[in-house]
Amino acid sequence: MLKIMGFPGEYIQGEHALSSIGDIANRQQFKKIGLIYDPATEGRILNKVTKSLSQSNVEYICYKFAGECTYKLIAYLTQTMQQHGIDSLIALGGGKAMDTTKGISKRLHIPMIICPTVASSDAPTSRLIIIYDDQHKVQAVEKTQRNPDIVLVDLDTIVHAPARFFAAGIGDAISKMFEVNQCKKAHGLNSFSTSPLETALLLANHTYYNLMQWGKMAYEDVKQHQISVSVERVVESTVLLSGLAFESGGLSLAHALIRGLTAIPELASQLHGELVAYGTVVQAVLENREHQFIIELINFLRSVDLPTTLYELGYQQEISDDMLDIIITNTLQNDYSQHFEPALNSENLRQAIIRTNHYH
Repeated sequence: MLKIMGFPGEYIQGEHALSSIGDIANRQQFKKIGLIYDPATEGRILNKVTKSLSQSNVEYICYKFAGECTYKLIAYLTQTMQQHGIDSLIALGGGKAMDTTKGISKRLHIPMIICPTVASSDAPTSRLIIIYDDQHKVQAVEKTQRNPDIVLVDLDTIVHAPARFFAAGIGDAISKMFEVNQCKKAHGLNSFSTSPLETALLLANHTYYNLMQWGKMAYEDVKQHQISVSVERVVESTVLLSGLAFESGGLSLAHALIRGLTAIPELASQLHGELVAYGTVVQAVLENREHQFIIELINFLRSVDLPTTLYELGYQQEISDDMLDIIITNTLQNDYSQHFEPALNSENLRQAIIRTNHYH
């Protein structure tokens, strides 16, 4: 049986990594780059990129990304890039700018450099593209033919972003030890539709231990806009290790729960990693982990201001049976929910959510 694992062509991380993007483009022999950037990067961050490209005599055109990653926008920008003879792409910003760039790259079969400006999730290294409709609802999930050619992480940019995003990245990543191991145990498949290699489990497990050891210190440093050894190790864990682990290892309950949680209006606006952090506690409870282990997990998540109950996640009303039914029904409709042993059902999931909300 085949087992597949995907990797970006290069992963580059450093204090002012964006300042080297011109040299990197020349090394890759990129001649004319389409730069898609978030409005939030205008000023210091965008200038760092354009200055480096100009100093390296790399031709580029800029497009300010605003709005949503839709089929319509991807088609429009694909045509625009073709008209300008673009042979490569740079994504600068958050997840939707990255996904739009991935969509264009897929259609034009040209290389891309992904430059996340927040470390809020492990999406940068993956092939996944989340496409929305004009009402901001998920319309489709696509995959590029290969992982990004280069992922470039500028630590100075990361530590100057709001610390809440950094914490969300920890929340998204800490689930991977639980999810990848459950996916293998339940004979689930990864995003390449194969069983995971042992390397994926190794990376998922190491991600957890890195975060438990360095996460709190790194979070405190980010709040002070300081780059430290802790920050370097946590960013490598939340962006690279976690990204490789989820895509090549598979996902389980902690991510399936997002479908259920976002069906509740009071929870729908929370950051992805905040929802996953809560889902990780539910998964740990449902796995019947030792009491002390779960307490340590909860204490750690709270130490980096991540939610561990529905109340902390933003649902401050009394939990009703109808509300639980909505969460459970939507969660069990997600394919990831099948990656769990013993099999999930309405009753064991209901009991796990109730226990999690009163765990102490």
